[in-house]
This record gives sequence, structure tokens and C-alpha cells, in this order.
Amino acid sequence: MPSQNKLRFCSFLFFFPIFFFGQYFPSKNYTTTEGLPNNAVRALFLDSKNVLWIGTENGVSRMENGMFTNLDESTGLGHNSCWDISEDADGNIWFASYSGGVTKFDGREFTVFTKKQKLPNERVRKLLPFKNKMYVGTELGPAIIDIKTNKVLVPKGILPQFGVFLVSDFFVFENEVYFSTINEGLFKIIYENKAPIIQEVFRHKFLYGLGFYDYIIYSGNKGFIDRFKVEDLISNKKKLKPIGNSIVWDFAKDSQNTLYAAAWGVFDLSGGLYSISDDKMIDISESYGITSKNLLNVVYNGKKNILYVGSKDNGIYEVQLDQIINYYNFNDKTIIDFEAIKTQKIILHQNGITFLNNENNALKNISLSDFKKYETDFIKKTKLKLPTHADGYYELDYNIPENKIEFYELLKHQNSLWVTSNIGIFELNFEGKIISYSPIHTYKIGFTNDHKFIETIPYGGVRVYDDLPNLKAKHFSEFDKHTPLDIVKILNNKGKTYLISVFNGLFVHEKDQFKSYLTDGIWKEKKFKHITKNNKGQLILAAEFGDVFVIDDSKSFKILNTISKKEIIGNTILFLEAYKDYILIGTEKGINIYKNGVIRLIDKEQGLQDSKITTSQIFENSLWLGTKKGYYTIDLNRLTATQLTVSEIGISKIAINNVPLKSSEYKWFRYNSKQLISDYKYNSFSIDFIPKGHSFPNKLKFRYRLNSNNRWSPYSEKTNLFLPYLPTGNYNVMIEVFDMNAGKSKVFTILQLYIQPPFWLSWWFISLVATILLIIIVLVFLRIKKKSNEKIIVQRRIAETKLEALLSQMNPHFTFNAMNTIQSYIAHREMEESMIYISEFSKLIRKTLENSSKQKITIDEEIEYLKAYIKIENKRLENPIAFELLISDEIDTHFTEIPTMLLQPFVENVFVHAFNESSQNPKLTISFKMISETILECKIIDNGMGINVAKKNKLHESKGIQLTKERLSLLQDSKENSIEINFSEHNGTTVTIMFWV
Repeated sequence: MPSQNKLRFCSFLFFFPIFFFGQYFPSKNYTTTEGLPNNAVRALFLDSKNVLWIGTENGVSRMENGMFTNLDESTGLGHNSCWDISEDADGNIWFASYSGGVTKFDGREFTVFTKKQKLPNERVRKLLPFKNKMYVGTELGPAIIDIKTNKVLVPKGILPQFGVFLVSDFFVFENEVYFSTINEGLFKIIYENKAPIIQEVFRHKFLYGLGFYDYIIYSGNKGFIDRFKVEDLISNKKKLKPIGNSIVWDFAKDSQNTLYAAAWGVFDLSGGLYSISDDKMIDISESYGITSKNLLNVVYNGKKNILYVGSKDNGIYEVQLDQIINYYNFNDKTIIDFEAIKTQKIILHQNGITFLNNENNALKNISLSDFKKYETDFIKKTKLKLPTHADGYYELDYNIPENKIEFYELLKHQNSLWVTSNIGIFELNFEGKIISYSPIHTYKIGFTNDHKFIETIPYGGVRVYDDLPNLKAKHFSEFDKHTPLDIVKILNNKGKTYLISVFNGLFVHEKDQFKSYLTDGIWKEKKFKHITKNNKGQLILAAEFGDVFVIDDSKSFKILNTISKKEIIGNTILFLEAYKDYILIGTEKGINIYKNGVIRLIDKEQGLQDSKITTSQIFENSLWLGTKKGYYTIDLNRLTATQLTVSEIGISKIAINNVPLKSSEYKWFRYNSKQLISDYKYNSFSIDFIPKGHSFPNKLKFRYRLNSNNRWSPYSEKTNLFLPYLPTGNYNVMIEVFDMNAGKSKVFTILQLYIQPPFWLSWWFISLVATILLIIIVLVFLRIKKKSNEKIIVQRRIAETKLEALLSQMNPHFTFNAMNTIQSYIAHREMEESMIYISEFSKLIRKTLENSSKQKITIDEEIEYLKAYIKIENKRLENPIAFELLISDEIDTHFTEIPTMLLQPFVENVFVHAFNESSQNPKLTISFKMISETILECKIIDNGMGINVAKKNKLHESKGIQLTKERLSLLQDSKENSIEINFSEHNGTTVTIMFWV
């Protein structure tokens, strides 16, 4: 058994270093599923704008941020089978096709060159831009096209030996153009009398792809690479030692001077992606995520540090060379925990413990058999009573074989490493030697601030050991509400030891006592899974399926910040770490990087392919993440650095009413740059757009609005807007891009859109109609007003005429009575009295004539008139009537007006009907009183016969009342109940008149 263990351990050490060189690079594969027209990629080219062009056997694609715009014969391309792409000095893109010649594209129009334009052959393999010319490599030799004039020249001097003259590649050296052919060798193009001539350099068979780097020419041959110093090649001297074992078709070099070779073995499986270093071709396909063995091209994007690799059968591969995230395959072993001792890293995994140096190579391994042997030896030698369930321990099974050992945790404390497992607790020194063992079974251990060992017991409370080797400890009962139960993490911070529970919240150990924050009502949160601390000494806690909290517990408990579950991308929190001002929240979706309310997401697109994180640890500026097959190391300085985001949004396609926009086909719209004017009939728009300047297209979300005062649409990952049936008017189509990689949002106005209204909704038509309607309304209004005024004048005249008629009815009655009185004086020869009476009467008649022409007079004028009238009437009576006048102080008699002679008929009625010869002390009282701000009350009161008079003079009384009411109604706008007459059997009559003043 020991020999077998040694053999197993030795074999493990022998193969183990290999595992740590198994570094993986993040990559992505693009095929027809993502939009490529064909998976057979014959050409890759990065233009001056950093845009990748892909030539396939079924058309050309332009890729920007993972999105494809395709060109083919239907759009103007000369032929769909594209074998090479290049760009000239004027920015035109050229496409070499296999059977369709060459196509020049200026961004708007295509120009096709074939045999009609004097190309020697329409099967073109390679292109080279040099000065103002495009060099074209066909299967019958090269041709030269002037990019200004499009004139085609064919160099002379060499005739094909085998019926073909296959140009495989070009390069420039010392201002001269060289080209290789597959079977004949190397040639250059010289000029004699301005005419191009082909000159042989040296004969050589099988020159496939060429690479020219640091004065070395790399040439693909059958099953290896030929290498030449360029001077030796030109002078036909001896080549360098060949290397490799496949046919290389293309080369590329990155910013770190790593040379890459794309290989396709044609008749074997030797192809793939290789790096060339130290005279060796090293297959790096697996670590770069390349699954195809049939590679034809490779190109390097220096701005983004990305390698693009084209295959003959599986599209293109995009490899991120920016090593922010490194993955190391650990021979498919599950990583349980990490620790560090200076520059060494210690990994606890399912097969034991491994010590790594600073280059991640294995230095030392402690195997399962080492742990099992130490446990077995301890049990044999110890004099301690082994703990049992009856003693309150979580009992160990000492018969567990080494291949069933399970490790729980690796913890560094002071000068030791502590390992918990299902066979007990082990203490190791920093050299990796096991120095002690405790027969204790626990999932979570820790140390108090005074270095006492903490054992958490499932369902059995907690022990704090004063003497661990002798198992002397203080037990804290599980029945005490302050005893920690179901503990998953222990953390020391600022003199306190914190323990978190998945069911019972937060606990703290201080001064040899435990305290439950939940029991004491300090914090009601119950379920926690993770705890860490930031550089300010603040605690950060997270539940597995809940929020993340930042708290300060230095003096008093205070929640400083809460990161809502809704903000976190992912459902399950797998780990929690803090770095500088950042909080790193690991979920099944990736790493959420939180700072000041902004969250960035790092996931498989940046290289985090395995989301099943088992453990995490930060060592200085590096985050280590364990998985079930290996581990990641992440450069935190670069990870948290400011990230570039989308710099521009371009429109790739516009369709109006489901028809793609082509200005030559429509007369109802105009489109120029970012402005579009459309007729009202064409008001449904589909807009495809491309975000530019970004490395991670899957991290982008988009929303739009049509004007700044509109609401934003919901976020979407689609790069298309559909705007159906827009009303007429102006729109500024805005797109907000939220970049989860950079944690930034940016707003772009991509299109100014104006939908013209129909003529009946145009401003001039509406203005004309409004003007006409306004004129009609004014004319109708004037006509109505004229008729209304005429009606008012007629009604007023009718009222005046009626009033005059009423006045004329009352005046003769009074005159008749006065004349009778004068006649009586004369008959009785009372000449002096008659003269006085006539004088008074004439004055009264004059006042009557003056007042009768007025509709209203003042109270003073009315009183003066009534006094004159009463004086005349009393002269003809033998029993004169006493007269009393009562006026309230608030009445201004000089300015308050009442209708003319309205009171006179009632006063006259008193003199004619109220009294007889037997009446005792007849009296007439007239009062004026304001009963509101606008109503004046006048009362005419006598102490005459009252009801008896009313019965005798019913007809006369009714006529007088009717005439007076009608007159007052006309003068006071038909106010009702203006006159009220009350008769009393012995107390006379009271007439109440209301005036609106």
C-alpha cells in the first residue's frame, strides 16, 4: 500500500507542472449562426478604421463589435468567393475573388476588373497596395491597377511552366515589390522605361503563405516552414533551418512580438493555430479556444489586442490577448480554497494541497495519503480520549479511506496553515509539513482576536479552545439565543470576531462572550452567506439570494449602504470580495463590480468561461477564483481601470414601409447623412444601427426615444429600431447605450427625422382655412350684434313709451283733484286762499313737468315734491293729515336715486281713501331705510281705515297697484315682489316698496 501511494504521488508530481502551464485565453467563435454568409473564411483584413473585413466563399462581411454587414453579388460585388481583401492609399477596399476578378469599393459604388479590363486571369489569390497602385496576384501571374485611373498593366518577362503561374503572396523590401508563386519560386517586379517587368529572384517549390518580420521571411511549405534572412533570400543564399509540421497559409505578430501561424495540413490533421518561438512551432489552439484544424488566415488588432483567426470550416475566432483574466486548467480538479505565503500560493483541492511559485508552477504537494497517514498515526499513538457524539461533538468516522477524504477549508493564522476535513483538523507549517492534528469534525473554524481556536458544531453550539491539543475548551450551549448556530463564515475586524449564519443573522465575539444582533434587535436580517471587509474597515455582508450591505460597527451599528438584489446581475451570490473602493459580487452570471451605485459585469465574453465558482481570495492586486476544473487569476488594477465604451453609433440600414432605403427609387423622401425627410405616406421605419469603438458587444443594451421630452423605451439587446406609423412632425431619434463592461451609459442622436404632413395639414393650408373661418365668424358676430342692438333699442323705446304712458295716466287724476280744490275756494269767496293755493299748485305742476321727463330723481327731490303735494292736499281738507318723514343716517339723500313720482300715487291714495270726517288724528308717515348694500326700503304708513277702505275701493286700488308694479318692473329689470301692501282693520295701511340702488 505505501509503495502504491508513493507511485501515485510521484506520477502526480511528474505531470503536475504541465497543468500549470495550461493557460487559457478568452475566445469567441463567429459562424453563420451569428451572421457570416459562409463558414469557409478565405480572407481576413483590418482596415484603417480598425474594421474587420471577412472574405468567405459566399460573400464578404464587414464586422464591427460582433455585428455583420454582408456584401455579395446582389449588392455589386464582382464574385461571392472572396480570397483576399486590401485597402489602397485612398481608402478604397479591394476584394480578390476566385473566378470573378477584382472588385474596388469606394463605400458607395463597386468597380469590377476582369479579363475585359485586361486582367491575365479572373482567379485572384492575393492583393498588395503599394504607393498609388494595387498589385493583383492571379493564377497566371501578377497585374497592376492604378487606383486613380483604374488602368490595368500586366508585367512581362516570365511564362508559366506548368500552364499556371500561381501568385501566393507579396512583400515589399527596399521599395521593391516581390511576389511568391506556389511552384516556381520568388520573383520581383522592376520597371524599365516605366513598363513593369517580372524578374526571377530564385527558384523554389512550394511557397504558400509568407510572413516578413524582423528581416526574416517565413514561408509555408509542405509540412514545415522555410525561413530566410531577407538578404539571403534575395541573393539566393542558404536558408535557415526549417521548423514545424504543417502547411502554414498566413502569419501575424502581436504587440508582444509573439508570431502566430495559421495552418491547414490539407491531407492530415496537423493544422491549427501555432506560435513560433525558439525555432519551434507550438500548437496553441486549445489554450486559445481554436477547435478547427483548417486555418487559412490570422490577423492582429493592435488597438484592441485581439487576434482574429479564419478557418475553412468553422468561421472565425476572436481571441482576447489582453490578459486581464487568466485561466489555468488544474487537471480538472476541484479547487476548494486558497491562501498565500509571500509570493507562494497554496491551493487546497480535492486531491490535497499544492504550493505554487510566483509563476504558478508546482513546488510541493501534500497528498491525500499524507493526511490519512498522519490521522492514522495520531489515533494509534494518542492517549487522549477521542471525542464522541455523546460528549457533544460532531463525531468523526476514522474508517474513511483516503480516496473519500473531503476538505472544507484552508485558513492561515499566525505561522500556520489550518485545514478542515471529514477526517479532522490539520495544522501545517509554511513549508508544507503537517505538524499537528485534532480529531474534531467541523465545517467552519476561526480564531478570536486573542488567538483562541473557534469550533462551530453543527446543531451543537460553539467551543472556544484555550488548549486545542488537549481539547480543553469553553462550550457555548446551542440553547442560548446568543450562541452562533449554522455558521458559514468567520471574520476578524477591529478587535472583534464576526460570525454569520444562514438562518440566524450576525454574531460577534468580544470579551469572551458571543452576542446575537438578531436577538438583541440590532439587526433583523437573518440569512447571510458571505462576509468581507473593505479598506476602510467596514463590513460587507451578503445573503446568498438577497441584498448586499455595507455596515460600520466600530462604535455603533450603522448600515451605510444597501445594494439591492434588483441591481445585481444574477440570482445566486457565489462570492463576495472588496478591493479598494470596489465591491466584487460573484454570481452565476459573472462578476458584478460595484462602485458608487454603478455596476459593471465581467463574464465569459471577457474570459470568465466557467461560472461555477467554488472559492475566492484576493492576493494584493490579484483576484483568484477556484472552479471545479481549475482556477482564474484576474488583474484587479486592469479590471477596475476606466474602460472604453461606444464612441459612435452608425446606421447600417434604413427601411421605409418595409422597403430598404435607396434614394434613387423614391421621390417622396430625402436622406443625407443623419437627416431624413419623408412624405406622410411613408411613416413606418426600420433602422439597423452599429455601435462602434467597443470590444464586448454582448455587454451593450439599448433604449431609444423620439424626442428629448419623451420617455425612454425599455432596454433591449437588439440593434434595430422599429418605428411604425409615426405621426407627421419632427423627431430626433436618440439611442442610449448602457455598457455593462464599462458601467457607463451614453446618448447618441442617430437621426433627425421629419415626416411631412399632407397639404391639408400644412401650415399654409391651416392658416388659410383659419383666416376664412375667422372672417366668417366676425361677419356673423357683427350681424348678430347689429340685430341685438336694434332689438335693445326697440325694447328700450317700448319701455320708455310705456313709462310715459303710465305717467300720463297718473298726472290727469291729480290735476283733476287740484282743480276741484281751487273751484271750492272760489265758490266760497276765499280769494286769498285760492291765490295761495294756485301759487303752490303752479309750483307743483312745474315740478311735475320737470320730473316727468326723468326716469329717476334723488330722494331729496322726491321729498321736496311730496311735501309740496301734501301741503296742497291738506289745504283742501278740513281735517289735515299730520306728516312725518323718517330717513336712516346711512342714506345719502343727495345722491341716492329712485324712480320719478313712484310714491305720489300711494300718498294720493292716503288723502283720497284712508280717512273720513270721523277719523281722529290722521297721520301719514314716510320712511327710507337701507336693508342691504343694494336695496332701499321705503314705507308709506297711514293710521286710516285700512281693510274697510280696501274693500270699498278694490277696483281703484288694484288698478293703481298694477300700474305702479308694471312701471317699477320695467325700471328695475323685472325684479319681483317690489311692492307689498298690508291692510289692517284699525291700524291703517302700510305700503312697502323695494328699490335696487
